[in-house]
Amino acid sequence: MFLQAVKDGIFKALRTALMLFRIMIPISLGITLLRHTDFFMWLAEKIEPAMRIFGLPGEAVVPIVVGAFSDEYAVVAAMNGFPFDMAQITIIAMITLAFHALPIETVISRKIGMPAFRIGVFRLGLAIFTGIVVALLGAAFLGGNMPGQTPVGFDGIGVPAVQSTGIFDAGPEVILPQMGLGVVRMILIVLRVLIPLMVGIELMMVYNIIEAMAEKMGFFRRLLGIGKDALLPLLIGLLLGVTFGAGAIMELSRERPLPKRDLALVAVFIFACHGLIEGAYLLTLAGGNLFILIFVRLGIAVGVTAAAAHTVLRPKSGQKSYKNLQI
Repeated sequence: MFLQAVKDGIFKALRTALMLFRIMIPISLGITLLRHTDFFMWLAEKIEPAMRIFGLPGEAVVPIVVGAFSDEYAVVAAMNGFPFDMAQITIIAMITLAFHALPIETVISRKIGMPAFRIGVFRLGLAIFTGIVVALLGAAFLGGNMPGQTPVGFDGIGVPAVQSTGIFDAGPEVILPQMGLGVVRMILIVLRVLIPLMVGIELMMVYNIIEAMAEKMGFFRRLLGIGKDALLPLLIGLLLGVTFGAGAIMELSRERPLPKRDLALVAVFIFACHGLIEGAYLLTLAGGNLFILIFVRLGIAVGVTAAAAHTVLRPKSGQKSYKNLQI
């Protein structure tokens, strides 16, 4: 039984990985190309005035725009060279954690049955709400600026005006190796996580560990309004990220399809708070506030999901099954 579960887990991991690679590889290659054009700076220039909402300088739009198309590591790289303080780094971090890797994560969300446009609007609204909340916390506890204020110490020049030419800033000898290394790195990361993850899920299903865990976390499930089968992919997304949470949903749904309401609530939660430990650790090293990056982020996710469960995603009166609920 044990060996068969391990074999089944490896097979499911490879099957899920191949599906994810068909989505992730083309998008990764496209974003690498865009990084060698003026696209990101052109977009940053257009969005710069919105930074005042969060009490941030115009320069903050650069890591936010880069993060929207990439991951936390690119955000950290994009912040280098700017004199951001702890409050500003924390605000930037929280906005990008809610609104990053949009191309890949939006396509993956469609793959598990979520409407891409609604997810995009939700994540944009969540990023704005989170940024304002953290700006208020930063002003109260970290010496930051209130929303609408111009940060002290910045000259207001903001992002330099650029004229997008669409011309690459490097030749094929630079761009092609970067594209290749990026794809190889992504494949290794996905396989390194998916294989033990799927083997673990298979063993948990064989030995009924999921049911036991769901019973012990009954209060948390009821607070979020989700069923037992939705708990594991939610926890996987919380700890490992949207991609792996979606992979778990796809594999578990082959045997135990999630009701649409549960799927919607899991999506709300993991888009609000995913990859909790890695993201918080990385951005704390970059200068962010650890407490806000973990506990405030987690609190916002729980609050938003609980609110959705009892308002827009509340089951109709007398409804016993959520399988036909439209989202």
